[in-house]
Amino acid sequence: MRALLILKNGEYGELRVMVHVHDPKLKERIISLLEKNRGKEALYLLKAKAEVDDYLPSGRKPSVMPQVTLIEDLL
Repeated sequence: MRALLILKNGEYGELRVMVHVHDPKLKERIISLLEKNRGKEALYLLKAKAEVDDYLPSGRKPSVMPQVTLIEDLL
């Protein structure tokens, strides 16, 4: 599962990070959290456990479409 995390970055705006989850159990847990409207917990779990694929500067599109996008300010 690929996810795009849009994180707060203080006065510089936002930091966009593409991450990848390989572990099926972790993927199931994240999906379960999202289905229960617990997006903030899913975001923290992804930040802690997912593997970073790429850092995306503002305006650059990801090379692979993410299955989920989490925006820290909206959670």
